[in-house]
Amino acid sequence: MKNLTLIILLLLASNITTYWYSSEISSIFIKTEEIIIAEIQLETNCELMNEAFIAVDLITDKSVSFNLSKAYLRTLDGNPIQIQMNPKFSDVTSNFALHKAQKKMKIEIDCNISNKLKDTLESLRNTFKN
Repeated sequence: MKNLTLIILLLLASNITTYWYSSEISSIFIKTEEIIIAEIQLETNCELMNEAFIAVDLITDKSVSFNLSKAYLRTLDGNPIQIQMNPKFSDVTSNFALHKAQKKMKIEIDCNISNKLKDTLESLRNTFKN
């Protein structure tokens, strides 16, 4: 009888505690999507101006161009962001790495070591030769 009373009291106490802290407990297990404004700093040693690049959220398909070396993109925390060539250069193709969206981001593009980027720049040069 004593054990049964103790078990019932423990169950009641745990149920009350769970109910009281239910919002805190659910926030641990359920990840809410946080809307952020990602500040993207682009660092490149390319011959092109930073305005030739854009940052694209691949989930929402939103894009922003760079003003000097910064762009601000409203997105969800963790969404994949990719640097692409500005659509103004329609004949140019690029395939840069993906980055997870964060509030402050620094993306570096090294034109000296990327074969894909060399192909992109060559494509851009050929576009302006015509």
